[in-house]
Amino acid sequence: MVSAPAAIAAEQAMIRQNVAFSVVKASAEAEQAIVNILDQAARSAPVSGSLGSNVNISA
Repeated sequence: MVSAPAAIAAEQAMIRQNVAFSVVKASAEAEQAIVNILDQAARSAPVSGSLGSNVNISA
């Protein structure tokens, strides 16, 4: 049988681990939201009619 202090320590460790996972998950979700915003902005930008016309390929 596990003693009470050991059981409490194990429970506290699991709580800390769950909090850490929650923080990592929230961070990943925030990063994904930023990626989605940037992707949407890049896709909605107008296409340039002169895109690539000023590239010097002779070098």
